[in-house]
Amino acid sequence: MLILFFDTYIISGCGDKGGFYKAESMINSLAKVRDVYHTYRWQKKIDVVKYTLASYSKIKWDRVVIRFECEDQSQASSFSFYCRELFPMADILNQRSATAVQYFKALSSINESDESWIFFSPNNDHPYISRPDNLNRFVSIADKISKKYPENDVGLTFSHFTESMNDNRMTDPQWGYFGLRFKKTIYEDVDIIISKSNIAALDSCQVFQLGYLKKIFSSTKNTGRVIRLEDTEFHFSSDHSVIQIFPKIELCRHYDSYAHIMDSVPPLFIPDGFFHKDVKLRFGYDNVIMGWVSINPLKKSISADVDLLNTLDDIPSFWKDRISEFDINPSFPKDLKRNDLTYYNNIQNPWRCRSKYYNIARSCYIFIILQGWAKIRQFIRMILIKIGLFKYLKLIKQNYNTPTN
Repeated sequence: MLILFFDTYIISGCGDKGGFYKAESMINSLAKVRDVYHTYRWQKKIDVVKYTLASYSKIKWDRVVIRFECEDQSQASSFSFYCRELFPMADILNQRSATAVQYFKALSSINESDESWIFFSPNNDHPYISRPDNLNRFVSIADKISKKYPENDVGLTFSHFTESMNDNRMTDPQWGYFGLRFKKTIYEDVDIIISKSNIAALDSCQVFQLGYLKKIFSSTKNTGRVIRLEDTEFHFSSDHSVIQIFPKIELCRHYDSYAHIMDSVPPLFIPDGFFHKDVKLRFGYDNVIMGWVSINPLKKSISADVDLLNTLDDIPSFWKDRISEFDINPSFPKDLKRNDLTYYNNIQNPWRCRSKYYNIARSCYIFIILQGWAKIRQFIRMILIKIGLFKYLKLIKQNYNTPTN
């Protein structure tokens, strides 16, 4: 059984200005796209959420649970109506989870087997861009893996594709980069990579079994604000039994991409006319026409002359019943291979020009130096806590950083 569990808070205003990307450098990276190109312009956050749900609506779910709150409560009624149009049989509640207890109660109310698979989505801006049946196929694989490794909990990562493909071995360009997590591949084939790691990366972009999620939220010691798995002490914990499955195709992408690879992995956009089923596409041309989405996979990056870089096969499936006009350049090459296209190579590995020796040296530095220093800091912190100085020093730091008038 596959269940969509969409539990989220919808802020007012546009995009992630000061939201997800809080660092100024990150905001600037995104603004270079959103402030410049009409198609990629900033959108109202609630429209991004609606766009994301529209992308999920094409997937074959056994059940759908949508729990939400809007910062602007005047939007709640129309948003609920929109959800009902997309998912007529869904459980829709204008109340989101903000504590572990609330999450546990919400998950328990689903009243399905603990072996059910939950597409866990407290994030509201990771649209599904692959073929709808691909998710079901990978969940079937996850089900087989969970039976093969009964002593482990299993997570199927559905977003952050590029990062997931480049941090599995010491020879990979991003090994150990995220939170000093060092992955070890235990199985790989043409479809997936399965790995274990030294710490649990419980990013809230995964498909987990219902029983595991209930176990996390019922056993966490965090009695305060919990809006995602990362807010529990189990995230980045070394005491865990989670193995992760990483599909070798991109299922979802963060709407605003990922700041450190944005030049290679473009953000997403809502095409003009999407909510009125009036999307107009042009394929294989060298220019952009206002109101149309221009697609040209021979281009190397998005620009004033092109909006999308993918092939015809990779036009998002959830667009297709919203397209009103489609103009294909008859002279454009038809037999394009993804391996020959810059866009697909960038998505797969933006760091592909680096030598493996450089990657190994970098991995060794992270594993030995950075991890060693982190362990020293952790040891010092533990000693300070034991002798009762940690809270005192933390208070001094807060007072030092507090501005005075």
